[in-house]
This record gives sequence, structure tokens and C-alpha cells, in this order.
Amino acid sequence: MAWFWLTLIYLLFLTTAQVVNKKALNKLDIDEVVFGASVQVATAVVSLFLVALTGWSFTFNSTSIPIFIGMVVVYFFAVSLYYMGLKKVDLSLTSILDSAGAIFSLILGTLILRENLDVGKVLGVVLIICSGLVLFLKNKGASFNKFSLIIIISSFFYALGAIFDKKLNSFGNPLSYIVLSFGFAGLSILLIHYKRTIKALKGSFRDKSFWTGITTNGLLYAFGFWSLFEAYNKGGEVSRMFPITLSGSVLVPIAGIVILKERNNIPRKIIALLIMVAGLWFLGK
Repeated sequence: MAWFWLTLIYLLFLTTAQVVNKKALNKLDIDEVVFGASVQVATAVVSLFLVALTGWSFTFNSTSIPIFIGMVVVYFFAVSLYYMGLKKVDLSLTSILDSAGAIFSLILGTLILRENLDVGKVLGVVLIICSGLVLFLKNKGASFNKFSLIIIISSFFYALGAIFDKKLNSFGNPLSYIVLSFGFAGLSILLIHYKRTIKALKGSFRDKSFWTGITTNGLLYAFGFWSLFEAYNKGGEVSRMFPITLSGSVLVPIAGIVILKERNNIPRKIIALLIMVAGLWFLGK
């Protein structure tokens, strides 16, 4: 069960990061893809400092290199598409659309990693998706558009990326892998979109909010993914862990009640929370 609690720690960090991301994008006049890639690089830098304290360990060989290249390509699309959609889609709807990744992870984990498909796991995934739908179905302010579809497509790439993470994490320690995966993914996006990168950074280089945003996210992502990859080492399955990480679709609105004083639809949010807890229970069994 250690993997379960480590995954919940990851969820706490990433839920907070999601709120910070949206606030930063709403406040800053910056290219959303460049911002997302900058967060990836910041995560790698923070992790590099932590590696200096804990020790470096990652093995490149004929097996890990092809998988590593695949991981970089997958996260290039995942990050680019996600931040493109996040800029145009409400945070509450974004977190609901993310839950499509639970279905993708269940299918990919079964087909690629040969993880067992049992009734409890399927029921847990269904309950987590339902908990999000409880919040969304009566949200008249949200509408489905091409950017919503982009978020769903990005969730497929993130679920596929989790498969690569699970495999590559076995070639070294979690922090060393975070440095490599986030560093290469972030830098590849910045370099491929170099014209957008130069233009965006020129406008934001002296903006304190930009540096605060990517630094805060770098810290949250580094500690969050450190917990996640340690959970893989403790025996966590992608088809169980990935749906748990998507529980943020419910936790973000719940956090809004406490932190942002958002008092609307409290009964529905509480019902969604209870359904989510039931889903987590089935996945953690």
C-alpha cells in the first residue's frame, strides 16, 4: 500500500500546481506552450539540485535509449497540447476532460504492460470519472469545443507517457529520471518552437510573475513526480495509479471552497468528493 499513499502525495502537489498554472496563464500575456515547456525545464533544474544531495543514477543502454527517445516525443505532444488547451478552457472543465486519461491508462496498462484487469480496478476508474461528471453536467458556463478536444488528446499522450515512465524508472533513481525526462521534453519544445520562445521570453523576461510561476511549479512538480516514481518502485501499476492522479478533477473544486471561498454548488461538490473517495478505495485495494 506504500505506492497508494505516495500517489496521493503526488496528487496533492499536482492539484496545487494545476491551480498555480491556471492563475499564471490568466495573469501573464505569454505563449502558453512556452510557459508549459518552461515549467518542465524548471522542474528539471529543481530536481538536479535534489540529485546533488541524493546521488545520480541512470543507465543508458540499447534498451533504455529507444524508450527514452519515445518518451521525449510523447511528452512533447502531451505538454504542447495540454497548455494549448488550458489557455482556452476553464480549469474546472479541463480537470474533467483530463479524466479521459483514466480510460486510456486502463487500456494501455493492460495491453502494453500486461497489468491485470479486474472488476475493482474498472469500478474505481468508473467512479472517479463519474465524480467528475457530477460536477460538470450542470455547469452551464462550460462548453465543449476544439480546445476541449485538444485536452482529451493530450490526456491520451499523458497516459502513454506514464507507460514510458514506468519502464524508464527502472533504469535509475526517480530524481535522475525526472532531470532527464523533464529537461529533454521541455528543451525540445522550446527549441522546436524557437521563434515563439524568443518572442515570449522577450516579453516576459522582466516579469516577476513569470519567474514566480515557473519556479513554484518547478518545486511542486519535482516533489510531486518524485513521489509518483517512488510509487512505481513500490509496485504501483499504471492502470491503478494514473486514474488516482486524475482525482484532481474533484479536488480542485473542493479546494476552491476552502481556499478561494467559492461557495456555489457545495452539495454537488461534496457528493462528487464522496464518489471519488469510493473510487480511490477500489483502486487502492
